[in-house]
Amino acid sequence: MARRKDHTREELKNLILEMSWRLVGKEGPQGLTARRLADAIGYAPGTIYNVFPSMDALYLQVNARTLDLLHGVLASPACHDAKKTPVQNMKKMAQLYRSFAQDMRPYWLMLFSHDLPETREVEPWYQEKIDRLFTSLEILLAPTFSGKQQRKMKMAARILWASTHGLCFLEETGKMPKLDGESAFESMANYLIDSFVIGMKTAPVAQE
Repeated sequence: MARRKDHTREELKNLILEMSWRLVGKEGPQGLTARRLADAIGYAPGTIYNVFPSMDALYLQVNARTLDLLHGVLASPACHDAKKTPVQNMKKMAQLYRSFAQDMRPYWLMLFSHDLPETREVEPWYQEKIDRLFTSLEILLAPTFSGKQQRKMKMAARILWASTHGLCFLEETGKMPKLDGESAFESMANYLIDSFVIGMKTAPVAQE
C-alpha cells in the first residue's frame, strides 16, 4: 500500500485496525507484528506507536472485535429459542461456539494466545466485553437459582463455559480424545451439559 500523508489520526487508527484484522486472518496471530503491519500500511513502525501506546493495546482492540462477534452469536435468537428448554438452548450455544471457533479460527485462537504483561491489568472496557459473553449463558441458567444466588449463577456459567471451551480447544488443536474412532465434540458437549445441569440442581451450590 502506497504511503499517504493525508490520513487523519482517526483514519490512521481505522487503517491500522483493519490491516491488523486482515493480517491475523491471513497469517494468524503470529503475523501481527509492528514491522509487518507497518509494511502493509505503508508507514514507519513508529507511526503505529503514535496511535497505539503499545502492540498489546492493539492486540486488545483486535480481540475486542472478535469478542463482539462472538457475543452476537451467543446472544442470537438461535440460542434463546422460547420453544426450547434451557438445556436445549445451551446445547445449541455449544454447537454455535464450536462453529465460531472453526470459522474464525485465527481470531478465536488469538483470544487465548495473547497474554498481557504480569504488571498490567486488563482494561475495564475489555473486561466488560469478556463478562458480557457469560450473560447469555447466565440467562439460561437463571431458572435454577434464586434471586439471592447471583454470584453462584455466575460461577456456574463460567464453569460450564470453561468446560465446553476446553472440549472445543482440544478439537481445534487436534488433541481431542477419540470416541469410537472419531471426534465426538457434540456428543461430549451434550453429555457435559446434561450432567452439569442435573448435578447443579442437586448440589448445594443451587440450594443455598
